[in-house]
Amino acid sequence: MEELSSVILKKEDWNKKVLEVFYTQIGYEDWNLSAISKNNQELGFLYFLNGSIENAKQYFSNVGLVDIHLVSNFTKSHSRYLDFDLSRCLIPVLSDNENLIQEYSKIRYNTFYRKDDSEGITPLSMDEMVAIGELPIWCNTVQFFMANDNGGVERNLNIIETKTLKNVPKKEDGLKDDYEFYKALHASDKAKMEEVLEKLVSPKIHKKRNDNPILNQYISLPALGYAKLAWRKGIEIEVNSHLIPRELLPIKPLGKYEIPYDFLE
Repeated sequence: MEELSSVILKKEDWNKKVLEVFYTQIGYEDWNLSAISKNNQELGFLYFLNGSIENAKQYFSNVGLVDIHLVSNFTKSHSRYLDFDLSRCLIPVLSDNENLIQEYSKIRYNTFYRKDDSEGITPLSMDEMVAIGELPIWCNTVQFFMANDNGGVERNLNIIETKTLKNVPKKEDGLKDDYEFYKALHASDKAKMEEVLEKLVSPKIHKKRNDNPILNQYISLPALGYAKLAWRKGIEIEVNSHLIPRELLPIKPLGKYEIPYDFLE
């Protein structure tokens, strides 16, 4: 594997180039913001692997800031990543930036377009999609855990059980493990949470859900984010796997978090 410091420099350089394109390429802002978010996520883990938890937490905070801006200001496909990128929506909790985490827990995209044979195209908000058990319910449940909103969690668990799980395609059958973790976290069932996380970091499931050829050797998502949610609740779960590095689990916020880009100020 290439030396980490060299990989970081290349990723930093690539991030600058994407940022330049963001400012100049009108009509593709959502795509470029999504790329910036992904780059910051990778940089966070690369800095962690290189020994700097402080830099890692700043980059994880950057992910949340960029994604809040993306969801709040754009309506094209990449601004609706809360439908499909469960691992990404867990990154802000790794930052320990509590103000950011609480703000992030409140973001909702405005519209999603679904074909309706009788009415043509019907716009649905994220909250409406969640209410009928569609895909954003997974990220939305994470948001409720971020906000310590037990009522929201209970409502979503009921929707998942009665509506969502009936329609989960076979290729996404693994989401049943996520549901089991949510139930265990809500019930503060430490043993069950550890059991589910052990399953998520097992070779077959980890490989399916982590496709980054560098990071998947060291980090497993969403397992790491789920473990962090448990620690945020005061439940110090332990999983015998290097893929959930314990160094990232204690709640230790930075003294100050920077605003990384002028468009976020």
